[in-house]
Amino acid sequence: MKIIAQISRFLTGILFIISGFIKANDPLGFSYKLDEYFEVFHLSWLSHVSLILAIVICAFEIGLGVALLLGAKMKFTAWSLLLMIIFFLFLTFYSWWFDVVKDCGCFGDALHLKPFE
Repeated sequence: MKIIAQISRFLTGILFIISGFIKANDPLGFSYKLDEYFEVFHLSWLSHVSLILAIVICAFEIGLGVALLLGAKMKFTAWSLLLMIIFFLFLTFYSWWFDVVKDCGCFGDALHLKPFE
């Protein structure tokens, strides 16, 4: 059972690092995707900080992925990852259910995924 936990930890860490680096490669594109979500939830007033928020989210995602691989501060890392996953799962579900955002933006422009995918 311990080996399954280690493999899961490794794969999740790698996934978050790759996703974060892909979005960090084009933070302006990611900020446009955040603007789409802000419009859907009537939070247009946040659009002026979308680029800063995009950079912070990418850095946090990469940092959590590295922390997970290294096993650093596992309680904080695990809870932070769980909260991020739940939050983005909600956004993705909402986008799919109401068909409002066509591309989830999970992997930037490298991999276009529809919310259901």
